Amino acid sequence: MRDLLRLLETAAVLGKFTDSQKQRLSSLALRRVLERGEAVFWQGDHWGNVILIASGKLQSVIHSTEGKSYVVSPWGAGEEFWGHTLFDGEPMPSTLEAVQESIVYQWDGESVLNILFENPEAVRALLRRKIRLIRKRRETIHDLAFQPVTGRLAKLLLEQVPVSENSAQRDLTLDQIASMVASSPEVVCRTLYQLQRDGLLQVTRASITLHDRAALERLVGVE
Repeated sequence: MRDLLRLLETAAVLGKFTDSQKQRLSSLALRRVLERGEAVFWQGDHWGNVILIASGKLQSVIHSTEGKSYVVSPWGAGEEFWGHTLFDGEPMPSTLEAVQESIVYQWDGESVLNILFENPEAVRALLRRKIRLIRKRRETIHDLAFQPVTGRLAKLLLEQVPVSENSAQRDLTLDQIASMVASSPEVVCRTLYQLQRDGLLQVTRASITLHDRAALERLVGVE
């Protein structure tokens, strides 16, 4: 419980709860260890719960009837996920799965809402979070509609490496990268090769190294 209470302190919404409310949350939490590839829920499920990621990495994935998939967004340690079903009663629009072994804490959504409504600051934090996600989705749609694969790929790689660093561990497969930029593995492979040949970066099985962040930002359109 002590580890969960520390984790709650920095959570975007649950962190706004009072100490006594966090204690109540802790007593209601279900700790889950997810294996790589394991789904928290599947696209089409009715899932009205809330999770807080303690470690590892998850991703939301949309699957088409033709067997194609697109990674909507990644979720890292310290982030919360609130099930859409909790708010509208409708099926989940995507699958939430573990990219690597992960530990999450899960709550029944209605129990969390009962506590949330006692705390106006937490309600406002939840609304801010929802608006940020809407803005992020709008940005993603804009990129898919108007930005070429090279720009989308450059943006993804820039997001993988902290601004203060030149390299980072690679934890995405070629298929996952292709899914996240809405392209095919073959096109992504050719584009990566071109970016490496131009001296902008180097991608190995284990790492991503950026040699010219400014040039990559120009490909994205960052001024």
